[in-house]
Amino acid sequence: MYEAIAYRVLEGVAEITINLPRHRNALSVQAMKEALDALNHAEDDRSVGAVMITGAEDAFCAGFDLREIPLDDGVEGVRDHFRVAALWWHQLLHKIVRIPLPVLAAVNGVAAGGGLGLTLASDLAVCTNRARFLCAWHSIGIGNDTATSYSLTRIVGMRKAMEMMLTNKTLSASEALDWGIVNRVYPDAEFRQRASRVAAELAAGPTHLQAMAKSRFHAGWMQPIEECTEFEIQNVLASV
Repeated sequence: MYEAIAYRVLEGVAEITINLPRHRNALSVQAMKEALDALNHAEDDRSVGAVMITGAEDAFCAGFDLREIPLDDGVEGVRDHFRVAALWWHQLLHKIVRIPLPVLAAVNGVAAGGGLGLTLASDLAVCTNRARFLCAWHSIGIGNDTATSYSLTRIVGMRKAMEMMLTNKTLSASEALDWGIVNRVYPDAEFRQRASRVAAELAAGPTHLQAMAKSRFHAGWMQPIEECTEFEIQNVLASV
């Protein structure tokens, strides 16, 4: 069904695997379209209680696919490509944040640029002890994207976000845990099994309540307390 990703449902978990290992799972436009389609399928599937996003082989995601940039078409061609790529990046990230299912990023290797963005947009993240996290955008001469101006500062705070972005600092797995980018770090030999277990536990939970909490957390931090508590009581009443 898909060319750039793999998709399956197991134990209530919709597993989306970026399957471009020759290019460190850098996301092509086709891969983003397919990942978005897979998320839509997961949302419509009543047997699915959680989503897990991971990468094939030894990388999570090395950002966007630089090979697709039409360098022979001049500046206008490059800009046109980024406009199209950004459209699909934005739709994918919006879906991860808004889908009424818990989303787990299972970071099995490097998460650079857009790979970091995918990790930050997910509700929970676990990683292997050999995972690495970096912004990467400035090193290739472009501004940061993939919603990091929304997610990175919220998760690590302004000072650490600035340090990571402005110095292109690479975080080890233990540093990513300390900074709050991931929830847990597992030994590489056990990673797939442990990540799948976390995803299965999420899938076994009360999905409708998880969806309420997810929606509230994303909205509530920008609202006054009076508005937050009003929405919370509405969720309580809807859940009983």
